[in-house]
Amino acid sequence: MKNNSILRPAPTESPLRPSLVELHGKHAVLRDDFDSNLQGELDPSIWSECSNCEVGEQCGVLMHGRAVTFCEPLGERELTTVPLNTSTASVLQFALGSGSCRFSYSDPSITVSYSLSGNGNTSDDWITLEKIRAPTNSSTVVHLLPLPHHSKSDGVRLRWSQEAPQGPEGYESCWGLDNVLLVNAAHRAPLMEDTLDPPDTGNWLFFPGATVKRACQSEGNALYFHGGEGVGHSFASTKDIDLHREEGRSYWEEDFESPPSNWDIEGAVYGTECGEIESGSALVFEKEGRRRVCTPYLDTTSYGNLRFYFTMGGDDCDPGESHENDVILFGRSEGRRERMVLDTLTYSSYRTPAVVSVALPTELQTPVTQFCLEQRSHGGANRHVWAVDFMQLLPVLPGTLTHVAQFSINLGCGSYQPANSVSMEFSTNQGRSWSLLHTECLPELCAGPHLPHSTVYSSENYSGWTRISIPLPNAALTDTTRFRWKQSGSGSGNMWAIDNVYLGPACLRFCSGRGHCSRTGCKCDPGFSGPACELASQTFPAFLSEGFSSPRLSSYHSFSSLRGAEVSFGCGVLASGKALVFNRDSRRHLVTSPLDSSQARYLQFTLRLGSRSTLSSCPAPDQPGEGVLLHFSSDNGITWTLLQHYPYQGFHEPRIVSVELPAGARKFGIQFRWWQPYHSGRSHDVWALDEISMTSVLFNTISLDFSNVLDVTQSLGFYLGHVQPYCQHDWTLSFSGEPSPGSSIRYVETQSMQIGASYSLQFSLVMGCGREPSPHIDTQVRLEFSTNHGLTWHLVKEACLPGMPSCSEFTAPSVYHPSEFKDWRRITLSLPQKTWSSATRFRWIQNYYGEQDEWALDDIYIGQQCPHMCHGHGWCDHGHCRCDDGFSGTDCQPSSLLSSSVLSDFESQDAMLATWQEVIGGEVVTPDMGCGVVSSGSSLYFSKVKQL
Repeated sequence: MKNNSILRPAPTESPLRPSLVELHGKHAVLRDDFDSNLQGELDPSIWSECSNCEVGEQCGVLMHGRAVTFCEPLGERELTTVPLNTSTASVLQFALGSGSCRFSYSDPSITVSYSLSGNGNTSDDWITLEKIRAPTNSSTVVHLLPLPHHSKSDGVRLRWSQEAPQGPEGYESCWGLDNVLLVNAAHRAPLMEDTLDPPDTGNWLFFPGATVKRACQSEGNALYFHGGEGVGHSFASTKDIDLHREEGRSYWEEDFESPPSNWDIEGAVYGTECGEIESGSALVFEKEGRRRVCTPYLDTTSYGNLRFYFTMGGDDCDPGESHENDVILFGRSEGRRERMVLDTLTYSSYRTPAVVSVALPTELQTPVTQFCLEQRSHGGANRHVWAVDFMQLLPVLPGTLTHVAQFSINLGCGSYQPANSVSMEFSTNQGRSWSLLHTECLPELCAGPHLPHSTVYSSENYSGWTRISIPLPNAALTDTTRFRWKQSGSGSGNMWAIDNVYLGPACLRFCSGRGHCSRTGCKCDPGFSGPACELASQTFPAFLSEGFSSPRLSSYHSFSSLRGAEVSFGCGVLASGKALVFNRDSRRHLVTSPLDSSQARYLQFTLRLGSRSTLSSCPAPDQPGEGVLLHFSSDNGITWTLLQHYPYQGFHEPRIVSVELPAGARKFGIQFRWWQPYHSGRSHDVWALDEISMTSVLFNTISLDFSNVLDVTQSLGFYLGHVQPYCQHDWTLSFSGEPSPGSSIRYVETQSMQIGASYSLQFSLVMGCGREPSPHIDTQVRLEFSTNHGLTWHLVKEACLPGMPSCSEFTAPSVYHPSEFKDWRRITLSLPQKTWSSATRFRWIQNYYGEQDEWALDDIYIGQQCPHMCHGHGWCDHGHCRCDDGFSGTDCQPSSLLSSSVLSDFESQDAMLATWQEVIGGEVVTPDMGCGVVSSGSSLYFSKVKQL
């Protein structure tokens, strides 16, 4: 009757701890966590005999729940499996420790061995796999023992036994085993998917600390870690998955078919002594003395994955015998003395050649980095031989993002649990070493490719259910990759849960971040459809304008997430009124709701990073990494692309920032994010935002070439001027004709606009176009500004000349005279702080003139400064330089080498004009004119009408 179990609905909240006992299963030849037998005894279907052992928590928790413990001081201690078919087994994994029991420094070793005879019991039948020192502290160690080739057959038994004690007192210590697993390498699926409804235990190796139940308001079952005291380890580890892909293009690689140049190689030959490893020859380390190989120093800033083929004892080569024969893989960068160990290649794990794939830590993504392999020790020539083949470096992420990890996570299940964090890690060597799936690489802190996501999830950011999708890095794309979620940090007793896990080939465009990936494609969220969930049933706003006037943060529907800020005057007035001030102690970011930016062209906002005063309520960031990053995402936050980085040393005054959107940021469903990755806590490293807008035209910017009359009339008002061709320019704003009786003033005035730090003004001016100015009239044109709607006007630049007080530099005023502007001339000014306001207007005005005193303006630009003001050799166009002939680059550097010396003796007018660009009010004269002989011969004599 035992198989005819009556099916009845299970109560929804009953926790389910799935049985992890497995024998000759698809992914495990043997598996036992010693918790699955309901009687609390050893499962007789797996274990044939056990001497002086107990199942339970006699030594507390080793991994989770019960373990097999050996505590009897007298008598033999051993545990033996039933005969197993190990022909497709690869690695034996188990946890061993003394837990809360006593440990010893003198107890004999524990031997793990195997027997090829299914029933023989003589001591000769047992072949040692590994000898392990009895525990000398209370920590639990997970051991991984690769099965040698001759141990793989039918009818093989495994045994753990402790050698006999030395004295009559017997053993001093206790020890226990938990989570025993013999991996089956025959079936490695190309993906893993588990909704946990019901759970498939074949997907998981172990999940100590977890039950499967409806928890934390999950839809259906989740893998729930309940936390609490004395729980032990908290993690979930998947089976190995085959995620290997062929890299379409090569980057840096070495195949060792011939001796490579600039490598440092000791103790090796080129050949096939250990068989064919990847293909052709390999680098085989078989000689006497030191055995080491080091690459040349390489520029690894764009790389994130080092991989190569490795074997020790492959084919006919002599195998290693102990950990003394291990090979260490390490890297080092110039300027750092210590080396970074990347992996230890254990002597017994590579009898069959295998790929070693290592993620590069950010410290080794530098312009000068070297990698080395070195053997600890060996027994001399042709002993303990190892070989390396086909070493390559790959980028952090593959060129096309082909694979994804997707899961939902919940930390704390609604209750606030500080210091609760879970890391997602991967291993490509059966769990011998683990790496974070992604490590952040941010401006100022890391030289490698920008990566704004770290796979460490903390309770302050993920307190409710959050679906996370991560493009898999190259380092994880191997044919034996396993993943684990592991609780870390001091909050190890806290609750957490994961659900809806998918690891494998990516769905189309990651389902646009609006669906769940499955083996059959995207399962879209409500309101979205299409093969990539790219079709939305609602529209997204095509316009964004926010001025932050309300103190209620929940009232800002333009933003999907607003963290770490308040609306206040904490950083003064940025644009007008209050601003959004980021000064709290948690994460600080602002993320817009999805927008339709397909018709937009600019994102504009006012930004301030602290103030120059350390005593204010707005202290500035003071360390690298405390600047602000502006990102955009088109897939609901799966990938964030860096638009701009605002470094921590700048922006101590409010600055209007205008960002021209690249093509990738102009589409349906775009989000923008302002984010400060690091700060020192509440009221430290404060920054603020105001007046955020996304538009197709720039606010606070005027850019006119006078070809569109509508643009001109929207930006300018003018009196006695005409839009017309003038002086070889197609369209200009020109002023000509006699003064009308009663009023002589003529001018052009801009609309009021917000002016801030890093703004500049540029225009072209011509006066007279070759005609002589009226004599005895001051026909100057003045450039002025007003910050009170035109009530009072002041020169944009006042004269500051020798003899005047407090001149930081000598400058001419913004007053322009015909003697300088006979031809078209460009003027570029950076706008001084006195012009900054939320409503500044500018005007060009001429008070006195006669009939021949014509003048004209062209190419007016008032807006965000270009890089280095184009070095005075280009036009500024919405923050980008259009360089003059002979100059190029983002900031108009000279295209060819400039002369580094000047020699001018002023002996002839022609020679002088070949050296000097322009001379105003002066000419070359002979010694009998001007001031006579100055040095010798002729001189440059300034005597003409004074420039006003």
